[in-house]
Amino acid sequence: MKGEERYLLNLLEGTKTRFVIPVYQRNYDWKLEQCKQLFDDLEELVHEGGESHFFGSIVSKADGDIRVIIDGQQRITTSYLLLLALVRQLRDGGITSSDENLADMVNEEYLIDKWHKSEKKLKLKLIKDDQAAFEAIYTGDPDKFVQDSNVTQNYLFFCNRIKASQLDADQLKGAIEKLMIIDIKLDKEDDAQRIFESLNSTGLDLSEGDKIRNFILMGLDPVTQEICYEKYWNGIEKNTDYEVSSFARDWLAAIRRKTPAIKKVYTTFKDYVKSQGFDTVELLAELLKYSDHYRVITKASSGNHKIDAVLRRLNLFDASVMRPYSLNLFECRRQGDVSDNEVVASLLAVESYLFRRWVCKVPTNALNKVFETLHGEVMRGVKEDGCYPEVLKKVLLSKEGSGHFPDDKEFIAAYAERDFYRIGGYRYYLYDRLENGDSLEYVNVVENLRDEVFSVEHIMPQTLSSSWVADLGEDHEAIHERWLNSMANLTLTAYNSKYSNRRFVEKRDMEDGFKDSGFRINKYVSLQDVWGEKQLEERDELMREKFLSLWPMISSDFEWSNDVYDEHELDDDFDFSGRKIAAYTFMGSRFTTKNWAEVICGVLSMVYEMDPVVFHKFVPEGSDFPGRYFSWKQDGYPFKVGEGIYFNAGSSTSTKIEALKIIFEAAGLEGSDLSFELYKVKPEVEDDLPTFPKTDDVFVGGKVEI
Repeated sequence: MKGEERYLLNLLEGTKTRFVIPVYQRNYDWKLEQCKQLFDDLEELVHEGGESHFFGSIVSKADGDIRVIIDGQQRITTSYLLLLALVRQLRDGGITSSDENLADMVNEEYLIDKWHKSEKKLKLKLIKDDQAAFEAIYTGDPDKFVQDSNVTQNYLFFCNRIKASQLDADQLKGAIEKLMIIDIKLDKEDDAQRIFESLNSTGLDLSEGDKIRNFILMGLDPVTQEICYEKYWNGIEKNTDYEVSSFARDWLAAIRRKTPAIKKVYTTFKDYVKSQGFDTVELLAELLKYSDHYRVITKASSGNHKIDAVLRRLNLFDASVMRPYSLNLFECRRQGDVSDNEVVASLLAVESYLFRRWVCKVPTNALNKVFETLHGEVMRGVKEDGCYPEVLKKVLLSKEGSGHFPDDKEFIAAYAERDFYRIGGYRYYLYDRLENGDSLEYVNVVENLRDEVFSVEHIMPQTLSSSWVADLGEDHEAIHERWLNSMANLTLTAYNSKYSNRRFVEKRDMEDGFKDSGFRINKYVSLQDVWGEKQLEERDELMREKFLSLWPMISSDFEWSNDVYDEHELDDDFDFSGRKIAAYTFMGSRFTTKNWAEVICGVLSMVYEMDPVVFHKFVPEGSDFPGRYFSWKQDGYPFKVGEGIYFNAGSSTSTKIEALKIIFEAAGLEGSDLSFELYKVKPEVEDDLPTFPKTDDVFVGGKVEI
């Protein structure tokens, strides 16, 4: 690898050198903001008389007369667009020069290879869609411009900015000549991928999806790159609306049962692919397959109207947390292992689960883990001849803590206290579901709410007029406070909200009022002569029953066998007390076990081997009394973790879990690094299985029997 400081135009000049953006690169995505900054810098160079301006680095690898751009495509493409705009404005008279041949000189020196045998003489080759836009603007025919391309819009910006600038063409050209770059040329033996990953670009940061594309395609020869891009990657990008980073994260969560941090998607992806030994084509085919599922999920485009109806609602509810599960579900559907009716039943159960939790304001911190592992748990039951939706319901009902499924009692109690007016974007989902139910006569509630054709209105207004005070009676304040933002007092309307403070009879009988309303949700309201506490209580009962009907409590007749396990991680919101353990997994290694004593002893031993110092934080040298979890004294602490460190392996399960949590935090370990497999049903016979990893002299005094 060789790098040298040089002027940008020195890199671009000459008839033979051509620049190619390989297909593994992202699309050109500099916006007007970056182009404006560049032009401002050029004007400043002219006005302040600067000698040079650093424009970043260009990393390339030579292939004959071709320079393959490894890094710097945003800068080099923008430079070509600026030069092209300069030529256009010179020819159109938008800017003047003392040199009448300047336009031809710039065109032939930097933009084209005049003598190249190809009809396409442009010296810069972009990736597919960008190249089409680039060729169109070079023709100069506005009717052929690709308007939805950054290439086109940035070119037009430069044209307008040049025309409006006080600079003449000679000044602008002189400023461009002062743009300085670091020209980095890679040798054949240089690892382009490694260099690409480590560069700190001065342009827009690469997304995790950009890095993944580079990782997959960069090592291929140019012909294979083109084939793979066209056959696979282009489809992946389109299926995901070019949100490859989000898709990759969900895909990793689906197949690994663990969601990577947003900033670690690429590294996690790379490590996983390498560990699995994927062939490039095999990997791309797999990603394309799952991206098809991703499109079906996000666009509600399964081809089955019942499935799509639920998917549409879940998208309205912003249920992206369940996508890892959904990807696995639709892969099962593709393979023919789950019928369309079973998919519908499963999605309806999940919808009820999510909505009830929202009404009950259950913390969402457990949901990632729930949906990472949900499909795998269900498939264990399916392998026992269980029906997929029935097993799914059984699994959801088994969740505890912050992952639990609210029952009718909890749901109705929360319903009674919930403010259903100040719910932000959730109003689209809620009122769409309430109005349409499962009817085939669909009212487009969502679009009309967004366009403000419909509105969510209070029947009893937010501010009571004197007439409303009179109608409600002496308890008007209490009634107003109790019922204002309840479901009983809210509805959909199409009338002008400025009339919302009118008396009830006026609102009922006015044009587009409750009597004229075609909304199903207004049927009861339209029949009332007054609106007071009695009507609010009656409508509340009706709405409560509707909630229970649309988001029902689930049940399941599936029963687990004795050898099926429930999985939980150390940091789950879960009560491990009284649960029988079958196995645990630490840092990717799985160990069968008979009891919790084996678990704590095995894990502490392994953590001690990794970081013995951390344990001494809890047993200070010279301390006169044992700590809560660990002690330097042997008495009463039969398990020897390490020299001078003892733990009471006979303590309660909750104490063992607490001890593991504090050690993990102190050692910088993630709770997800340790998972447990718990018996769903208590086994009748305990297994005689291999023991845990040991240090020397693991048990002292024979006080713990394993």
